[in-house]
Amino acid sequence: MGVEGPQLDRTSPVPLYLQIKEWMLDQIRSGRWPQRFKLPAEEDLAGAIGVSRGTLRKAIAALVSEGVLDQIHGKGTFVTAGGIEQPLAQRLSAFSELLEERGITYSTRVLEQALEEPASRVASLLRLEPGQRVVHLARIRLVESCPVAYMENYVPAHLAPGLERADFTRNGLFRTLEQEYGLRLAWGQRTFEALGAEGDVARYLDLPPGAPVFYIQQVVYLDDGRPVEFSDVWLRGDRFRLSAVIRRSREGRGREGAGALRGPRVGPPVPGPGDAVPGGGWSGPGAAKLSF
Repeated sequence: MGVEGPQLDRTSPVPLYLQIKEWMLDQIRSGRWPQRFKLPAEEDLAGAIGVSRGTLRKAIAALVSEGVLDQIHGKGTFVTAGGIEQPLAQRLSAFSELLEERGITYSTRVLEQALEEPASRVASLLRLEPGQRVVHLARIRLVESCPVAYMENYVPAHLAPGLERADFTRNGLFRTLEQEYGLRLAWGQRTFEALGAEGDVARYLDLPPGAPVFYIQQVVYLDDGRPVEFSDVWLRGDRFRLSAVIRRSREGRGREGAGALRGPRVGPPVPGPGDAVPGGGWSGPGAAKLSF
């Protein structure tokens, strides 16, 4: 089938492969490339776009790493059938932002939005002094009227005065913090745990007690190192799966003898100067992802 390529700006500071990536996302959002769509052969697609196959492959690789595209050896490249795959350990993005990128319609139900005294766990993770309050936000994300995520977020009130009055049925938290308060969200730490749904979690996600859920704890930091948001997130286990891309280090291959084992790294990775990227998170050698 014929392909009408994008209008690339070769004088732009934005690399060509990123322009191509955005064009591909637009093809998917618009429905021109629906779920399970097989992309044209690389040679044909590169010719239609007017770039080298190497440039095209960089754009495809970026979308594969984000779960938007899937490459099957000997078969080709396809738009993923699952709708969304979130690179949880590689990219700092809100769940709502990823749904929007994939063109998935969702709604938000706000359960609680108020100023309150934080619990000791929250105060400690957000490095709050005694007497400092937080904005507590509890929400449910729904896709096709089905609850898929239950989230409780905490933001230091002094960093975002008036946040308790924002309309979070229409706006996302990250976007509000960045656009309305000028805060530069730079990087975060996430931990994952598999749990059985209980109490409010089971009720809000419309699950029977004991049904599997993914629990995610997250702390997000500003570019100056201050914590700006802490959250507890529960995702339905029947709508997501967790996967990871891992690589063996050169150090491990070159310096260790046969049969030697390396222990796990203890503690969170420390981002370097090139890792903290406002709005884009920080990337590393591996990428953990959730597929929806």
